[in-house]
Amino acid sequence: MNLKTIYRKHSFFWIYSLVFLLLIFGDVFVFGIKHLNQLVFYFASFLTVYLLMNQLRLKWILPDLKFNQKLMVKFLIIAGLGMVASHLLFLGGSPAVESLDLMKISEVNIKRKSIGTNSHFIWKYLSSINIKAILPFLLLILLIKKNKIYWVVFFIGVFYCFSLMQKSHILSFLIPVLLYTLFKKNWLYSLKYGITIAVVIIGLIFVSSPSLRGGMNDLRKSELKSQKSNESKIVSISKSLTKRIFIMPGEMVGNWFEIIPKKKPFLKGKGYNAFCKMTNQKYHDYNLELYPVIFPDYANQGIKGSVNSAHFMRGYSNFGNVGLLLSAIMLALMLFVLNIFFQSSNQIMKLSINLFPIFLLSSGSLSTILFSGGWGLMILLFWIFKNDLTVNHE
Repeated sequence: MNLKTIYRKHSFFWIYSLVFLLLIFGDVFVFGIKHLNQLVFYFASFLTVYLLMNQLRLKWILPDLKFNQKLMVKFLIIAGLGMVASHLLFLGGSPAVESLDLMKISEVNIKRKSIGTNSHFIWKYLSSINIKAILPFLLLILLIKKNKIYWVVFFIGVFYCFSLMQKSHILSFLIPVLLYTLFKKNWLYSLKYGITIAVVIIGLIFVSSPSLRGGMNDLRKSELKSQKSNESKIVSISKSLTKRIFIMPGEMVGNWFEIIPKKKPFLKGKGYNAFCKMTNQKYHDYNLELYPVIFPDYANQGIKGSVNSAHFMRGYSNFGNVGLLLSAIMLALMLFVLNIFFQSSNQIMKLSINLFPIFLLSSGSLSTILFSGGWGLMILLFWIFKNDLTVNHE
């Protein structure tokens, strides 16, 4: 078996390995090698379990799901665009557009938080599923089928992602088609998606920073050092994005290792909502509870936020090294199942659908990304449309 065949068969494993190297880089960059033993223990456990699972020489055959493809596409169009229209009507318009009239950063923060706090939990779930699964998959299949409705979905989806004031939404929506066009060497479309992502992110930075449009930052008692520097806003934004991508995921892992169990105890299961409901215990969300510990200056000014970390940190925060082992087993099983689902698919479709969710494992739990994060639904949609998606796209 040559190296190319090994890569194709285990491409999910190699992609995740690169993500894990990124985590190690960020952690070592900030904290040195003090957490390296735990990180090596986790990855060695993951590698061992993954290799053992792949020794099971069984033939896995998944049955085809028989659906009317044209009818399913129409259903996705109606469902995806219908949920966008209903949600924006429920919100009373576009929160991002409305925020352009707000000249204080505290007011913008309140407006952004109101998108979630004023919405029923069903809307939160449906919106997440729509942006992270239905709309991106719909855009991808309409592009492949050269359906004219593609442009309607594209423009409405971009506006919807902008309206909800979360930079990650535009990535969830456009990354699958961006990857597909890159692999297909359709450079014009790739450039269009790249520019659209950049414009939306810069636009949201502009919306969330009233000081850039003549307003004020009323949450700071003193000027930020970065504001005193001679750097242009573009350079400052570029540095911020670079740090967010290459340093912060690993830095957050290190922060959790530093805090748990020295400042915060292991939760022993109380970090899982389902377990707490069954045992009648109080649920603790360390994503929220660790924010004032990691960002005390912001917390002292009344700012509330969350500090997501790599998927295996949820297991660690509950059960320590045993939790790392359990997280390693769960991810190895997940990648093993993915290999089965996409065993007959070409590399273009495999990576277009799964690369971004695997990358998100650097800053979110596996269960969240799989369910409310839309990854599971994307896999199901691929299974439904796999005959259309695996023909003539290699």
